[in-house]
Amino acid sequence: MRTTKCIIIDDEPIAIRILERHLKVFPDVEVVSTFNKAGEALTFLRYNAVDLLFLDIEMPGMTGIEFIKALRVKPAVIFTTAYRNYAVEAYDMDVVDYLLKPISVERLGRSISRFYERHTVQNLMVRDEPAVLNIKSNKEIVRMGIPTIHYVESFGDYVIIYHDKGRLISRERISQMEQDLISHNFIRIHRRYLVAVSRIVAVQGNMLQVVEQHLPIGRTYRTDLKVLMGI
Repeated sequence: MRTTKCIIIDDEPIAIRILERHLKVFPDVEVVSTFNKAGEALTFLRYNAVDLLFLDIEMPGMTGIEFIKALRVKPAVIFTTAYRNYAVEAYDMDVVDYLLKPISVERLGRSISRFYERHTVQNLMVRDEPAVLNIKSNKEIVRMGIPTIHYVESFGDYVIIYHDKGRLISRERISQMEQDLISHNFIRIHRRYLVAVSRIVAVQGNMLQVVEQHLPIGRTYRTDLKVLMGI
């Protein structure tokens, strides 16, 4: 069975530690990161795909329900909370389960089984499809493998897509390209540039090296980049 990648979001560090310990019982579940601030988790999810969120509801600044509504791409969600009064609203959002703290390993196991019943087959079908982007160029549609793309540069209503075999010009806005690529681990570093995280070589002051190119980092994009790079 493919490993299920998950993150834990809870403003209480002890709650995170307990859930991490419980999840070690399930070898097919990998905790890739934990967060006690909802804003940092949102930034992470903009550039990283996961299968499942363990999400607290009552958190400072943003509730778990507000968090789900703010997501661009929505993974499966299991709510973890000390409060019963959100249950109806939570299930209206089609979450996998609603766990009341303190959470036992046995109850957690039932939630994970429910997740697999509802999502595993669908997720495997989607992930087995090749990651391909259909790009309009001149009067044809070019099918380009997303892993071959290095970065995208904007010129008004056009973009230049730099990839393994050269470059391709398309009459498209970079904002639309960002929506298409954000779930494939791309990050916006400037109003003109969208880059593949896997192609980043180095960060040098206000410049980012992508393969052999040096691109500027826009001021409004620096925070997201620092969170992503852990700097």
